[in-house]
Order: sequence, then C-alpha cells, then structure tokens
Amino acid sequence: MEALPKVMDCPPSDRPLRIAIVYSRLPFPMMRGDQLTVAHLISFLAARGHDVDLYTLDMQGKLSGTQREWLERNCRKLRIYRHGPVRILRGLIAGLFRREPAQVAMFRNEVLARELAAATRSNAYDVIYCYYMRSAHAVLQPPARLHRNATTFPATFLAMQLSQSLNTRRILENERNPVRRWLYRIETARCEWYEARVWQRFTRSVLIGPADVAKVKAVCAAQGQPEIDNWVYGAHGTDLSHYRPARPDEIVPGRVVFSGSMLYQPNVQAVLWFVEHCWARIRAAVPDAHLVIQGRDPTAPIRELDGRDGISVTGTVSDMGINIRSASVCINPMRAAGGMQNKLIEYMASAKAIVATSIANEGTMAPDDALLLADEAPAFADAVIGILSDPRRGAALGAAARHYVESNWTWESHFLKLEKAIFESLGLPADPVEERAAVPA
Repeated sequence: MEALPKVMDCPPSDRPLRIAIVYSRLPFPMMRGDQLTVAHLISFLAARGHDVDLYTLDMQGKLSGTQREWLERNCRKLRIYRHGPVRILRGLIAGLFRREPAQVAMFRNEVLARELAAATRSNAYDVIYCYYMRSAHAVLQPPARLHRNATTFPATFLAMQLSQSLNTRRILENERNPVRRWLYRIETARCEWYEARVWQRFTRSVLIGPADVAKVKAVCAAQGQPEIDNWVYGAHGTDLSHYRPARPDEIVPGRVVFSGSMLYQPNVQAVLWFVEHCWARIRAAVPDAHLVIQGRDPTAPIRELDGRDGISVTGTVSDMGINIRSASVCINPMRAAGGMQNKLIEYMASAKAIVATSIANEGTMAPDDALLLADEAPAFADAVIGILSDPRRGAALGAAARHYVESNWTWESHFLKLEKAIFESLGLPADPVEERAAVPA
C-alpha cells in the first residue's frame, strides 16, 4: 500500500484560514524529511478545516494516482509547475549575480512567483507559508518589518527550519574531497549572506531549535544585518501508530540500524565515520554484531560497504519502520547537518535504544534517560557495545524514549503550536483546541 500522511487527531478550527503553501518539490513519495513534513502539514491543515492551496515544483518526487487524489482532496487548489533542466540552469546562472546559494537559485520559478503574486493582490490568502528558504523568492512583498501589523497584507511565514549556513559549514568541515570542499566553501559563504537577509521579508521565520536560532543570529551580526527577531519554533512530529514498539519476535540480536536518505551528504558522512572509526571495535567485542544501512539512493561509497564485515546496505525499502523495529540498537552518528533528525524521533517512537551524537540531538533535545550521547569514536562504539551486551538496559532506554516522544513529538502537538503562531501573527487569539491539546515543552 502506498504511504499517505497520518489522519490527524484534531477537530476543525473555529476560525478557518486561507493558506498558500509554497514548496520546492513534490511532497510524495515521503522519503525525505521535508516531504514527510509538508505532506503531514497539509493533512493537519485540512483536518482543521483551513483552505490550503499548494504551489509546488515537479521536482525530486513522483505522484501516483492515489497520492494525486489525496492532494486534490486535501487541497483547495493544487498547482504543480514544470521545472526542468533548462530552468534549473538558468536559475543557477542568474543566482551567481544575485549572490544566492545554489540550493536557492536552482529552485527559482518565476511562473510560480507571478501566479502567487496575482493571487496575493486579489486578497486570496490570509497566510503564505514558504517551506525552506529555497521557496522564499515567491514572496515579492516589501520587508515584513514594514507591514508586520498591517491587516491589508497576508501574514508571510518562512519555514527556514534549520540554519542552512550551519548545515553547509558542518558538511564542509567533514568533507574530504577537495573539489566538493571548494564548492561547499562557496555555498557556505552564500548561505550566510542570504540567510542574514531573507528573513527580513517575512512576518515570521520558523526554526527548529536554539542551535539554529543562535546560528542565524550570528550570521546576521557577521553580515552587519539586524538580528533576527521574528522567529518561532516549528519542529516536526512523527506517527506513533506507524513507528511503534517491536514485538519480541521482531527484534534481531546484534542488529545495529542506521536509517535515512543515503544520498544526503550528512548521512553519508555519518555512516562512513561510524564504519571507519567505530565498527571494528564493536565487532571485536560483539562478533555477531551486524549493521543495516537503510535508505534511498545510496552513494557509491555506501554501496561499496554492502557485504563487508557484517554490513548490509538495503537501498530503498517500502517501510522504514520494519528494520528499525528489528534493531537491537539504532545509531545516529551525525557529524554535520542542522535542525532536527526525523530518524531520531522515529527510533524513539519505536522504543529503540539509541546512540547518537550531540549534533543529532540538537533539535530533538531528548533527555539523558532516553538515549546515549557520544561524540568521540571510542565512546560511541562503547555505548553501542554496552547496549548489545545488556538488552535490559536497552529496553529501559527504549521505554523512556517512547515516553518522551508520546509526550512531546506527535505531529498534532507541533502543528497546533505552529497554528497558534499563525493566529497570533494575524492578531487573532489562540483556538481553544490548542489549550486542550497542549503538551509539555
């Protein structure tokens, strides 16, 4: 069965809004963190009774008939814009003169921007919600500080989510290839220039957590720009019915699992670091330990690991939850990236014992009793060994992890907080359901 977003457990709002979501690629299949989030945001807004128009590009995704029908049912209007290689190349060339990061320039679509501007002039929307800064070009209004309290403009939200300048700088610091290092150095500088300025055009900026806010503030200061002052937190959630605790017969002794897109460079760097610096030590202590690396589009260095030293590389799987449930321990050895890690809350929802780096836990901020944190290779390996050698300790960690997610990381809990920020930006009081559904921070 094709994966569709969770049906949200929340009643309709007393104050339905007209909301345009602007996105840079198709939200299906839900194999990337941003696709997962946008699809579930649409599901939430539809459940709450808001009118949602989706403006998106026909990039890096694919719609089945079932998925298109789902979008048409949950959106008032579905606008998909062609964005082929010629338009991408044209955007990249123009971006050189605009000082835009490549990850912004390649997604610039003037047809989308013109149609959104026309709808905005006709007062079609209460809110325009741009997901990721690569969609920010579509909002052509004056700087938000000029109209933040003006009711004649829609509220504009830029879901930056993570600090891209923090993300690219960390990737640069962990990259070994000299050509890619040179490219990431350029991209990092452009991200810092753009990130310090783009938020000023929006009513609100949405960021995952304190590390991302601190980095954006730092680049604002370094670029001589005003300090970002319009941010709200907007994290992701997870589906507790899909990512569930394993039955005893589903768990495979000695199995270590890493889950995530294996085309995403921070994931590639994390896995290669773990295999190079931790895996031999783990296998020496636990000879039957085996590592499963699951996720779409594994790069050549990842594919080369398959079959070596107890390592399996799955590529795309139909259900990420199956291998996660089978694990004796799940790992998240991220060395780069920003924001939050969907894989981490999926592990926790599955009641898995987890070993992760501090960077991996920045956005989730899980407590010490819910996972083990280690940043150096010997400590990371020893933490994995300790869990594999003591299943009862692993079970206790997993139970605490599941409880933490149940209390803090459902889709509904985070989207209700985001909706509250949307109402506040329009000068409206919070919907009563938000008070009833409040969860601990």
